[in-house]
Amino acid sequence: MTSPATRSDAARNRGRLLDAAAGLIAERGSDVDVREIARRAEVGMGTLYRHFPTKEALLDAALEHVFTSWAEQAAAALTGRAWPDLSRFLGDALTRQTASPGLLDAYCQALPSQAGNTARQHCRQQVGPLIAELVRAAREAGELRPDVTAEDVSLLLVALGRIAPVVPESAWRRVLQVALDGLRATAATPMPMPMPAQ
Repeated sequence: MTSPATRSDAARNRGRLLDAAAGLIAERGSDVDVREIARRAEVGMGTLYRHFPTKEALLDAALEHVFTSWAEQAAAALTGRAWPDLSRFLGDALTRQTASPGLLDAYCQALPSQAGNTARQHCRQQVGPLIAELVRAAREAGELRPDVTAEDVSLLLVALGRIAPVVPESAWRRVLQVALDGLRATAATPMPMPMPAQ
């Protein structure tokens, strides 16, 4: 029977492994070596494999950790004002993606064309509902054009996320403002075609 101290150590090591893996994914994407994760977490390989028997299991748990943290922080920043909340979420997401390039790679894996992968599942479970709620609230407030979907906003994040890391912040914020103006109900023109079915 394990003692409380042993369980506490195990929980602490698991948390360190998740933080290390999440940090490396944010920096470089999911193509990271488990030995480097163990080094950053300051645990041995035996400890890593006791918690996560495969690299896939570790990366799966780390991606869930990343997306859960993102969703929780974004939700905590909501003010109840629909358009400012949507605008702030997009700006904060791009700031996060610029600081953590690998996060965008994980986010891109969550797009509809990549159905079935774990990044998509975690993103849709954690960040997806938040984006859907922001879109719904802004539509109901009459501030977001009525034909914009949560998938449109997700794709917009990916597109802007490719620009943000390679230009100064002032430049990507200008492009974001252009995009936000295009999302406004008052600027709406007919969409060329519906979003493809998922």
